[in-house]
Amino acid sequence: MKIHQDGERGEDMDVREVHGALWRELEEPMELFRRTPWYIKHTFLILAWLAIIYLFMQSFDWKEYEEDPLRRYLRAAEQEAVERAGSPVP
Repeated sequence: MKIHQDGERGEDMDVREVHGALWRELEEPMELFRRTPWYIKHTFLILAWLAIIYLFMQSFDWKEYEEDPLRRYLRAAEQEAVERAGSPVP
């Protein structure tokens, strides 16, 4: 059976001619490969570093790591005296 490009019977149909335009088309670009602007990447990098530094600084009480044991003892005694003075005696 012979079919023309327009669908008429009795005519030869060349598949390469009909589908040639589709074969020559380029693929649509994918969003996955679109480049992110440099300023957005740098902004998020800086924010991530600031968040890490903030969390690191908030997670430690640096006064606990004093080198001098006498200072550590005096500071603890001072804090204990302040706590006793602030709370009512039973």
